[in-house]
Amino acid sequence: MAMGDSFSFIRDSQPQEPRAETGYQPQTAEEARRRGDAALRQGEYEEAFRYYKLAIQMDGDNSERYVQLGDAYAFADQPARALAYYQRARKMNPRDPEPYFALGEIYRRYGRYDAAVAHFRRAIEYGADNAFVQFKYAEVLALSQQYAKAVEAGRAAVNHEPSNGFYRFWLADLLEHIGELDEALQEMEIATLLNPEDDYYHFRYGLLCIENEMLSRAVECFQRALAIKPQRALYLTLLGDVYTLLARAQDAQRAYQQAGELDGYDRAELARARHIAGLDNGRLGGCADDSSARRE
Repeated sequence: MAMGDSFSFIRDSQPQEPRAETGYQPQTAEEARRRGDAALRQGEYEEAFRYYKLAIQMDGDNSERYVQLGDAYAFADQPARALAYYQRARKMNPRDPEPYFALGEIYRRYGRYDAAVAHFRRAIEYGADNAFVQFKYAEVLALSQQYAKAVEAGRAAVNHEPSNGFYRFWLADLLEHIGELDEALQEMEIATLLNPEDDYYHFRYGLLCIENEMLSRAVECFQRALAIKPQRALYLTLLGDVYTLLARAQDAQRAYQQAGELDGYDRAELARARHIAGLDNGRLGGCADDSSARRE
């Protein structure tokens, strides 16, 4: 479970590598690893495991071979076996950050958040101090409700890759969740500037603007989202909501009419969005509850 890209062994392996006939014996550990990668991509798990184990037989002093086999078991949803090989790699090379990161990922996936936190922390301590690892560390800290530490790790991820809009968006979402709205606004605004073609980023920025009474800016955000996804009923309805708050009744009516009837998915998303923006507390009056009347 390579640091920086989980299961990157599939992406980075050589797709042109020919599949081996049954019983074929690669000449080197690296060739065995490539054969294992190829088998894994095709869903032939037992064949893949055979090649990875052969790589270990040929290069057993290399802890990376144990991580590669552990990755394969993790990919095949066999966590117990994955853990065993990651632990073996960790014991072989106790200051290598890779096994700690891999163990953290497995523990996170199966809800062992305390163990995941400990292993991600150790991976960072031993040199895996990069944006992706800091983000994964922040993510599991947030899942375990250690919000102050999660924010700190999220900021570290942003500092490592300040031009990565995703890390800023994630941090803004966390900051909003814990009520740090000023910093959340700053990070969300930068995220939208870094990802101007992502309608969801503009949509979420618009919700933050409503929450902070920046209604004119919210109108701009939803308009940008609609420029990317025209006629998206969810965005049009929220635009209508903002116009309602601004007492621009004709504009609100026009937006609601353009939205038309929302399907079940968009209705659920609308309820969630209004809750995030603080619009489910009566601020819209009867408008929020009488969709059909607003569209007549």
